[in-house]
Amino acid sequence: MSKLPNGVVIRKGVTDDCEEVLRLVKELSEYENMLPDVKLTLDQFREDGFGDNLYFQLLVAEKCGSSDSGTGEEKAKLIGYALYFKKYSTFEGRSIYLENLYVALAFRKQGIGFALFKNLAKVAVSEKCARIEFCCLSWNKMAIDFYEKIGAVDITKQENWHCFKILDEEIRMLASC
Repeated sequence: MSKLPNGVVIRKGVTDDCEEVLRLVKELSEYENMLPDVKLTLDQFREDGFGDNLYFQLLVAEKCGSSDSGTGEEKAKLIGYALYFKKYSTFEGRSIYLENLYVALAFRKQGIGFALFKNLAKVAVSEKCARIEFCCLSWNKMAIDFYEKIGAVDITKQENWHCFKILDEEIRMLASC
């Protein structure tokens, strides 16, 4: 866990964070013009992240000391997250794949994205990972600049890799051949 000067804490995600993280996932997908693509339910998200067979892990950015207007009580609010999982490179061994790194628009340019990435790097070091991999939309110049600033290499340019995905319907067709 790490604490930033602006009252933001970076910590491991827990089951109780799922609803807020899913809200942030939807914010991200809206920002990316992909909101209709979000099919994930809260129950599935909880099961996949905290059930018997873990598919992902979370780091969250929590803003402490937000005032609840109804009660005047201090309330914490999630304002960002990093969702990642383990993968394996046949070239280098242990790796981490960062599926999402997101900070709510109102909290950008405050070092929160950097703090999330720094904490993910600490996870990678502690787990003896050789690399962290992720994708970024080509039009997201602000994110690309951020990633390059912290030392990321665009392998599309450098190594001429193209990323692909096979979706549900095509997976089922392939499996039934």
